[in-house]
Amino acid sequence: MMDTANELIILAAITIGLLFHALMYAGQPSIMAEMFPTRMRYSGVSLGYQVTSIVAGSLAPIIASSLLGSFKSSVPVAFYLLGACVVTAVSVYFLKETRGISLHDVDAADAQGTADLLAAQKR
Repeated sequence: MMDTANELIILAAITIGLLFHALMYAGQPSIMAEMFPTRMRYSGVSLGYQVTSIVAGSLAPIIASSLLGSFKSSVPVAFYLLGACVVTAVSVYFLKETRGISLHDVDAADAQGTADLLAAQKR
């Protein structure tokens, strides 16, 4: 769409992209919060979010610029984004379903696991 140089098509592409971006960010906080028990939730979410931002966020523009410069077309960049979408879809597919699981039960299991680990270390 960017190759068209048509301002309306470019605006439509940006608007559609931002809509999908908003959909991604709508569910992300709850998904990430449910991945960790309370005692490590802040650190786990922060570490995952920050490392991903550094690795993927810093390399994506470099890779996209390199592809655009090498091929003189935005099509390879679109395929790069498609690959990133596939990685995301596979990751979401393998996420543990937490519907119907009480976060209090997750915290209790974590506390029990920590207690068991400490007891094993004392032996």
